[in-house]
Amino acid sequence: MKRTTDALLPLFLLAAPVMAEPLAIAVPATAETEGTRGDADDPAIWVDPGDPADSLILGTDKTAGLYVYGLDGAVRDFLPGGHLNNVDVRPFRIGDREVGLAGATRRDDDTLVFYVIDEGGVRPATPWQHAAIPPGIGADDIYGFAMGQDSGGTYAIVNFKSGHVVQWRIHESQGTLRLEPARTLRVGSQPEGMVVDDRAGHLYVGEEDKGIWRFPLSPAGGTDGTRIAAIPSDCLPRDDVEGLAILDGPVRYLVASAQGVHRAALFRLEGEAAPACEAMVEIAPGAVDGVTETDGLDVTAKPVGPDFPGGLLVMMDDQNAGFTTNFKLIAWDAILAQLPN
Repeated sequence: MKRTTDALLPLFLLAAPVMAEPLAIAVPATAETEGTRGDADDPAIWVDPGDPADSLILGTDKTAGLYVYGLDGAVRDFLPGGHLNNVDVRPFRIGDREVGLAGATRRDDDTLVFYVIDEGGVRPATPWQHAAIPPGIGADDIYGFAMGQDSGGTYAIVNFKSGHVVQWRIHESQGTLRLEPARTLRVGSQPEGMVVDDRAGHLYVGEEDKGIWRFPLSPAGGTDGTRIAAIPSDCLPRDDVEGLAILDGPVRYLVASAQGVHRAALFRLEGEAAPACEAMVEIAPGAVDGVTETDGLDVTAKPVGPDFPGGLLVMMDDQNAGFTTNFKLIAWDAILAQLPN
């Protein structure tokens, strides 16, 4: 396995376009999920292909398991699962059925867990729990997670505080899941947030104190990464970089939690070019309180019901009313209205 190094950074600096200071955008949240006295961490949005208004938000509680929320923020279900950290979801086929497949990291024992999502709700997959460290890999202390898809299939990608990033290929047979190791990557210090840009074939890895790296998604693409954003920089002035998500709309963005300044940083994606930081988004107090110390986030450009016809951004908030943590729901079109074309 090849380790990324800052020797790659000059290439990034030469490739990056010269940009003005990023826009400062402030919008209120439209709604929020019920608060938990546990430790909310990371959300994932599942868009219901039959009725987008019935879409769900999955939210991890690092002390207890997985919450399932409706678009009104109400709890639809809770699945005890231990110390779940990050969650992600992709469309998947089980037998002859198209379902959602969600995965999460379980910090109790360095494993991965999976859930099936359909019109019946969310339930554990078969089997629910899988080893996350391939034989011979010295990874330690499981942390971040992402899913991705390309012509090679569906991947579960997991990272560890030791800097290892392990990519697994997911197989299904007669309703049963099996994981096959596909590749191991490495960053120089503790990572967490990750996201796959399925359309462009890129894997983004947040190295919490250093910045954001981009790797080819395909295992055949090698193990070299390029740092596309540094800490400190305009959009990441201080640590940590946390949750990452892809806004796949007419204009595409990498969205990153800039936890140290309580903002979401927007990097415009244009082909293979190094993405430029375009805006910093604050979720300001309004009908509900704003967002502080945000950890995980997710975003979709798809219309999901009457309150979010232009898409939805979900961000974790660690200082909610009643000394709880929760997730804020933000209409993406409120942000889009303040961005350049």
